[in-house]
Amino acid sequence: MRRVLYGLAILLAIVQGTSWAMVASDVLTRARVYLRDQSTAPNRQQFPDATLLQFLSDGQREANAQNWIFQSKVTANIYAGTNSQYLPQDFMATTRVWYTPPSGVGTVKLDQTTMDQLDAQSSGWVSARGQPTKYYIDRSGGGVAQIIWYPIPSSTGTITIYYVAQPADLTSTSDGLFNYDNTLQPYASALAYNVAGRALQTIDRK
Repeated sequence: MRRVLYGLAILLAIVQGTSWAMVASDVLTRARVYLRDQSTAPNRQQFPDATLLQFLSDGQREANAQNWIFQSKVTANIYAGTNSQYLPQDFMATTRVWYTPPSGVGTVKLDQTTMDQLDAQSSGWVSARGQPTKYYIDRSGGGVAQIIWYPIPSSTGTITIYYVAQPADLTSTSDGLFNYDNTLQPYASALAYNVAGRALQTIDRK
């Protein structure tokens, strides 16, 4: 009987561990302990949730920018004569780009380049056509970045873009860390210290 109960306890722990994701309130609770800020007594609460959520969002972004811990991918169709594609709103940087021709056979990895490098390669690269072999990122639009293929595709195909993604800002205490990615939950402790540190810096110490 003990073995059965022990086995059930282990199974329950595994199920809970795979389905449970830490949310913002878990981190804020830890941060308030470090700050000695009473989250259960509004009249004693020095930092509103909105302020700490902003600190937490900032910490997520900085951790991700330094370590590239949050990654994603997107697949897009490309068409003959079209050499650009808008990238997702959460795009930060590419890690790998693959081109697959219409046949689905012969997928190749595209090399990242720049306009300066293409200028040095050929003065007529802007109008060159063929199967894409390179790409560069264009941020000149001031908004969403674009990925530009070189040369201009002469036929259809698909592009798979692996990229570093920026996690969504946390606007509610029920929002999950790093877009609910359970594998990144170990960062929670560091984020709690980060939130507390930012909060302490705002306190008037005069």
